[in-house]
Amino acid sequence: MAPEVNGGGGGMLAPPPCRDLGVMEGPVLVFGGAYSNLQALEAILKLAKDELHIPAERIIHTGDVVAYCAQPRQTTECLRVSGVHCLMGNCEESIGAAKTDCGCGFPEDSACNAYSINWYDHVTKELVGRSDLATWMNEMPRRLEFTLNGRRLTVVHGSPRNISEFIWPSTPVSELQACFAVLPENIDGIINGHSGLPYARLVPCGSRQKMWLNAGVIGVPANDGTSRGWYALLTPTGHGGLEISIRSFEYDVQSAADAIYATPQLVRGYADSLLSGVWPSHDILPLEEQMNTGVPLQESTLLWPGQENGSNGAKIVTEKKAIPNGRDTLSEQSSRLRRQATAAVAVVSVGVVATLIVRVWMTRRS
Repeated sequence: MAPEVNGGGGGMLAPPPCRDLGVMEGPVLVFGGAYSNLQALEAILKLAKDELHIPAERIIHTGDVVAYCAQPRQTTECLRVSGVHCLMGNCEESIGAAKTDCGCGFPEDSACNAYSINWYDHVTKELVGRSDLATWMNEMPRRLEFTLNGRRLTVVHGSPRNISEFIWPSTPVSELQACFAVLPENIDGIINGHSGLPYARLVPCGSRQKMWLNAGVIGVPANDGTSRGWYALLTPTGHGGLEISIRSFEYDVQSAADAIYATPQLVRGYADSLLSGVWPSHDILPLEEQMNTGVPLQESTLLWPGQENGSNGAKIVTEKKAIPNGRDTLSEQSSRLRRQATAAVAVVSVGVVATLIVRVWMTRRS
């Protein structure tokens, strides 16, 4: 077991204790959110072994082994014996501490919270008598660090500030910078999970350019109208650079959905979601992510340039070859414009719907 160290940062909050994985050689595979989906977990582990030829010691799970799907015990057992590096998510934290809720961070009046009460009850009942699995979850590290091609990377679940904080593709760069401020100065990149949407961004931090990556999840779709799971590959390039590839994979979605349908106590929303590729509720999503519902994500690659002049991060560049959220945002400026356009479309849509309602009402009166 790797040693745990406490990291000190320059921000207002102290980051969680860290387990140092040391120096990794070769590509690193990252995925999150197994979410009790045994079929998806088995598929990604097989892909890593048979096609990508990446050993377990270079694979990281960003948390939440249990959640929405039907087989929490089997999925936990599978991940536990895989040898993959496992980070504590809010679900592991809650199960490990025998809490009464998942600690997901959903508003109490949200549909997401109502769903979570249902599946969390199923998870706790399925794990009755398996204190070994709860202990395993409770002993997971809350933060990981490793070095790849000279870059120092840290892995958190929600954010360095809170295990249940949602960081979205549309989150302002100022918030990302604030998260970096919490961490030790030598951290070059943050890898997180929790939100369920894959994206990669370069973040200007003073004279340096740091990296933020969410590898996505495997246990549910990315709300993009497809049933695919998502993961990321971090591959060293020349002169200390890294290539961050966000990729999708297929698995036996029907069997995963059927397992939910065969479990009477589980609501059917997430089984339907596995097949449709659209989440059963969107009330926690920011406007931009809501408007992207059902828009298929594209696999993408972010090129993080190598170190220059002995600095611990590359100089800031004005263009990126990657698509940070897998769709069409190329810069912070275009992201702002897109959010403004999205808001305008939302307003127009509400107006159109209201007009149609009035017309129908008037027609019925006449």
